[in-house]
Amino acid sequence: MSEIAWGLASDKTAIMLAVALLTMTVLAAGPLHPIDNFVNTYPRPLWDEIRVFLILWLDTVASRFVALPVLGVTALHFAYYHRSWRPVILGVVGVFGMVCLVASMKLLFSRSHPRTYDPSFFSDLGSVSFPSGHGANAILIYGLVLFMIIRYKAARPHVVQRLALCIVGIALLQSAVSVYLHFHWFTDLATGMIAGGLALRLTIRLDRMIPEGRTRFWWPWLGGSFWGGREQQQVHSGGPAAH
Repeated sequence: MSEIAWGLASDKTAIMLAVALLTMTVLAAGPLHPIDNFVNTYPRPLWDEIRVFLILWLDTVASRFVALPVLGVTALHFAYYHRSWRPVILGVVGVFGMVCLVASMKLLFSRSHPRTYDPSFFSDLGSVSFPSGHGANAILIYGLVLFMIIRYKAARPHVVQRLALCIVGIALLQSAVSVYLHFHWFTDLATGMIAGGLALRLTIRLDRMIPEGRTRFWWPWLGGSFWGGREQQQVHSGGPAAH
């Protein structure tokens, strides 16, 4: 367990993202308030005409009600096709880690809602605006879908590139809609996407550190056993356990 913790803590990309997350948090606490206020008070054209449409449709693109089923179907597909529980475990661990990170930051900083026109932290109103969960969802959940596609070589490189652009488009669309609807401050969304990126990187790192092992052979259609995964593998391959 200590080796896993050290491996996660020593990942250079994760360290850079953690520093970026800390930096954005500090900037959002004060120095970037003028930008937040400018974006929050900028005129909203066609407010009455498109507000309901944005809430019911475009704002849900990065919500967990939409993103989690996409991740679930993807993980179950690869789990069944490759006879491995690893895709399901990756999905659960990644989402759980991201939710814990975002939820703890929301409760810790208690930022005022944009409709109060006060971007201060530690609000007495009990708001949980910072960071944006939708921003984190767009990067972490859809990023995990793309990672599984890459990991199991399910698409050609040019398709992967287009899917990556789609994720960027979803994140930008979600940010624009949330800002327009006064659901989040600008820095909420930027910090949320960094938090999602950090959770995604740690999940990928964890996947690379843990060998296939029991997540591969603990599969009901193979007649495997979680506790006897190695022995079961030897039986199928004619190893010592078969004798």
